[in-house]
Amino acid sequence: MSTYDIERYAALWRTSSEQRWVIWTTAEETMVFDRQINCPEDVDEPVLSEVVGRMREAGVPETEEYPGRPCGHGGSGSGLW
Repeated sequence: MSTYDIERYAALWRTSSEQRWVIWTTAEETMVFDRQINCPEDVDEPVLSEVVGRMREAGVPETEEYPGRPCGHGGSGSGLW
């Protein structure tokens, strides 16, 4: 794992007032959830634990509950997305 691999995810642990990212822990896995686009963030598996660790150190919120909006809300169209 190189510094570049980690630093490309630095925005995930840099705190902001909007709290865009959340650490979401389910029964099966821990992932990074992007509340702005309402879906999990794609983090490469080899660096996921390091990224989550840095997010925890920075005080990023963590939850076991679904952190997003209900699917099909807030958009136009058929409501499928």
